[in-house]
Amino acid sequence: MDISTEAILKFNQVDKCFDDNVVLKQLSFSLSAGMVVGLLGQNGAGKSTLMRAALGIVDIESGSISTLGEPAASLSIQAKAKIGYVPQQPFGYEGFTIASALELHSSFYPQWDKRLQTEWLERFGLDPKQQVQKLSVGQRQSLALIMAMAYRPQLLMLDEPVASLDPIVRRQFMGDLFELALESGSAVLFSSHITSDIERVASHVALIKRGELVLFKEIDALREEVSLVHLGENQTLPQGVKVLNRYQQQVLVDNENQLEIPGSSQVSSLNLDQLFMELHR
Repeated sequence: MDISTEAILKFNQVDKCFDDNVVLKQLSFSLSAGMVVGLLGQNGAGKSTLMRAALGIVDIESGSISTLGEPAASLSIQAKAKIGYVPQQPFGYEGFTIASALELHSSFYPQWDKRLQTEWLERFGLDPKQQVQKLSVGQRQSLALIMAMAYRPQLLMLDEPVASLDPIVRRQFMGDLFELALESGSAVLFSSHITSDIERVASHVALIKRGELVLFKEIDALREEVSLVHLGENQTLPQGVKVLNRYQQQVLVDNENQLEIPGSSQVSSLNLDQLFMELHR
């Protein structure tokens, strides 16, 4: 199968529950080569579960997930070797130095990019002689990022990947992330609470609220098409406007630019941070 002509990652009407708690509900979207998708939602919205389901770590109740052209629940060894994943909690390699941990990890990946490894060790300020168990949380996260990205995976999933990095290193990394996706023809799905990071590097945004996909748009289209409409007293919106949230006379709407809003209404454009706040009012 030629992955370049297929969706690298595809969610189709995915439902997931834990006991009686609905975590994902009828969720559908897909990623193709070169896409960097920022996944945004409150804690508990289902972001981590979504990624773990794409890896086959957790089962889903209904719907389907295709990862590199294979069912996520039964990924082959070959497919797994093309996936990079960094969970929220950096993992393992206690008892190793950074150098020995990378030597072992890289032995599983024939496509390992030694130059990228060296550059990022320097960028993150990691000494190869350091013991992994003595690293700070941010340093462990940095090492996990190198391990996930140095073999240039076709699919890269990062769960809050830069939360513990300092602002300068975080900004450099996020810029490299976008370039890496374009150079390698990869698809990237990353979650973050830092909306400025998503706005800076994402090509698309997937906004999740209580397990449902509220928006999936290119970042530029999101700025142009999603607005906050302040209605006057007794005013109503015309038919066809997609309402995302409403708080008193303030209505968060999609596709406002395609319809005629009452002339006395005030329409405000929003950045991603403002959009997120209005969505959860």
